[in-house]
Amino acid sequence: MKYHEKWSSFRITLLLYAIVLIIPLTFYFIYTSFDTMDKDTKIIRQVGWLDGSIRSFAMNAPDHNHQQMVKDIDETVQNISTWVIQNNNSKFYLGAQTLSQDLLAVTTCWNTYKQKLSTYNTNTAIEKPHLTCLDSVKNLTLIMENMVYLKQKDFINMFYWNLAVLMVITLLIIYFVRAYIRQQMKKHAIHDHETKLFNKTYFCAELKSSCARAMRNKTPLSVLSISIDDFGEESKHYSQKIQTYLLKTFGGLIISLVRESDVACRYNENHFFILLPETSEENALVLEKRISEALEKRDFGVIPELNFRFATSHLNYKETAEAFIERIETLLK
Repeated sequence: MKYHEKWSSFRITLLLYAIVLIIPLTFYFIYTSFDTMDKDTKIIRQVGWLDGSIRSFAMNAPDHNHQQMVKDIDETVQNISTWVIQNNNSKFYLGAQTLSQDLLAVTTCWNTYKQKLSTYNTNTAIEKPHLTCLDSVKNLTLIMENMVYLKQKDFINMFYWNLAVLMVITLLIIYFVRAYIRQQMKKHAIHDHETKLFNKTYFCAELKSSCARAMRNKTPLSVLSISIDDFGEESKHYSQKIQTYLLKTFGGLIISLVRESDVACRYNENHFFILLPETSEENALVLEKRISEALEKRDFGVIPELNFRFATSHLNYKETAEAFIERIETLLK
């Protein structure tokens, strides 16, 4: 395997690993994001309950169960304090000061009110409390609700953007994987995609085995070369679409004229070989004439008309298969 092939395999393996890693990372991101949203929602419910509980104290005289309510409020304030510490520098804060200062105003007035409650008894008439912290709690509640709303809105937008990017990345990875697999399949296939003739790799392998067989059995072996002038990427007369049509037509015609034992191949862009086992040079020339006449009669429907060049070579038993291949390649020049 050549270096560039190893590198291509390495890259495609990385892409496949990327697909495998993206999926759990995406699920982890979704899980953590929804977990954060769930915690934020619970905090909003708690701060709403805190607002209602302190308002109840402000509007009604404490009863004999107020100690348990005070304990619950203290626990809720502590939970809210933890959330405030985590989100104190949040970009979604829209208050006038800082989130911690807003909470401090609530806790300060609540602690003051708790001191009043500690001196309260049923035999002492006290003035109905009007907590100044009602406004502070209401302000904190509105700020936190807006923060959570903006956070969740930002998360939803980010989620859809990340999902779109992930889909694009996944589609690109799938495209490159498919392109690589198609390239490898085409590379390792034995037929040329456009002409349906055999490709160069298969032809060279068959040529070597045919040469060895011919030398061993002392049987004739010939190769017919066909070239198309002004054809390929540098063609000045035929577009890529027209060339594809011409190659398909040319390949079909060659297949119809050769024997099943013959190996017709597309060697490169505009050169074609036909391996003729057990065929003398005289018989190879007969085939050359038949193919030449068929191509002349065939109307390819293009201007200028296609110009074909032919050459025939016969195996010399004294030369090696490699030397025969080199001699055949000179026919293309």
